[in-house]
Amino acid sequence: MQVKAAPYVLLAMATDARGEGLRPVVEQLELAAEVFTDVERLLYHTRGSVPEAIVLEHGLVEKVAQLDLVALLRRRASLVDVPLVYLGPPQPDVTARVVEQGVDAYVTLPTRPDVVRVTLRRLLDRRQAERGLRYALEQSRRYEQAYKESERVKDDLIHMLVHDLKSPISSVMGLLDHSLEMLKAETHEDGGVDELLSLARGEAQHLLNLAANILDVRRMKDGHMPYAPDVVTSLTELAKEALGDVSGGPRDRHFGFLVRPEAERLHADPNLLRRVLANLMANAIKHTRRGGYIDFRAWHQDDDFVLSIRDDGEGIPESDQKRIFNAFEQSRHTVHDRYDSGMGLTFCKLAVEKHGGRIWVESKVGRGSTFYFTIPVDVATPVGDDAVTVAGG
Repeated sequence: MQVKAAPYVLLAMATDARGEGLRPVVEQLELAAEVFTDVERLLYHTRGSVPEAIVLEHGLVEKVAQLDLVALLRRRASLVDVPLVYLGPPQPDVTARVVEQGVDAYVTLPTRPDVVRVTLRRLLDRRQAERGLRYALEQSRRYEQAYKESERVKDDLIHMLVHDLKSPISSVMGLLDHSLEMLKAETHEDGGVDELLSLARGEAQHLLNLAANILDVRRMKDGHMPYAPDVVTSLTELAKEALGDVSGGPRDRHFGFLVRPEAERLHADPNLLRRVLANLMANAIKHTRRGGYIDFRAWHQDDDFVLSIRDDGEGIPESDQKRIFNAFEQSRHTVHDRYDSGMGLTFCKLAVEKHGGRIWVESKVGRGSTFYFTIPVDVATPVGDDAVTVAGG
């Protein structure tokens, strides 16, 4: 493990004696001192090490006058804001030149050690204050970004409520009103009311699932979502149960289930995994026309179980595929003219990542989509504030 170097002041002196003479001055500031009298070693050292300050003697600079040593040091990104004290002769032209090149303080030689110490202290205090100011500004920018993001989510939530809730509520009300009219007239054909009521129930279930996803996305982001990995003895059965959870069921789609024997038994939170599968299946149904094909597959690969849900629906534009799991950003109408906020996919991403897996999509417009996600063979199970590893397989 790499140990972080202690804070130090770099003393670039013409002679070792001058450097050792200034070492006690630096130590009075409760900093270490490193002395360099060779320019080549100095330049090599500062490539990977950043001091708290640099004290540079004119005599050393004169040894390599062709290099413009001050300008060379200042051009290094890591040394741009490092305080630089120049010890030089009482010559205005030298003072003007090095100050223009970027030194922070010019101390005329000969001088007393206390003058160097006070100069260093002033520059170090100023640098510390500037660091504090930069940190405060960075925190302020983060708070501002968080506020803007919160406002964006609020606006998107209102937008989603208008589109995604208004439509199914209107559908439920219309179906129920029509059913009541048919019952009053008693002229309906057998099963007609049952079908309308079934459709109304499906729309109500859609509302319930939407509300659950909104709530659970927030709970997972806040770290409050229950997470209890356990043995899933039959992934196929769990997938079929998830399909039964989908509002309206298969809806005249052709479903297939192909789980490799080694992937039937795995470790995961059964409730979260069932919700993920239900959301992905519901997503496939929403974007696939009647008579379309949807299949669920699972297999073992390296250190993961890979699960996929493929459909032959409308597909997803390539420009949207990187944003598809971000709530509200992939909002679009489905092939059935239902507004899709994408909250279900956001829930899937958070739930999969909770297991230590990842989720992605491969799709071509007009040729369908395949959503993949992984569940690690070894899933971390929380115990109090710690976590233990549960071996799958």
